[in-house]
Amino acid sequence: MAKDPLAEAGLHFDELNKLRVLEPDVSQKTVELKEECEDFVDKIGQFQKIVGGLIELVDELAKEAETEKMKVCSCIFK
Repeated sequence: MAKDPLAEAGLHFDELNKLRVLEPDVSQKTVELKEECEDFVDKIGQFQKIVGGLIELVDELAKEAETEKMKVCSCIFK
């Protein structure tokens, strides 16, 4: 079987017969990785929103607990 001189030079044709430097399978894997990264970034953004909401809730609960402690202390020392 004869070797493809373009492939040996690192050049490949894609499905549209355009000349590419990347091998088709490497190009496809690159596209898949890009899509996975975009999904990951979206999920991280959603996670940050959820955690931000949780932190706000815990801060509010902490403030309410401090307020209740102050009420108890003021009743004890009257």
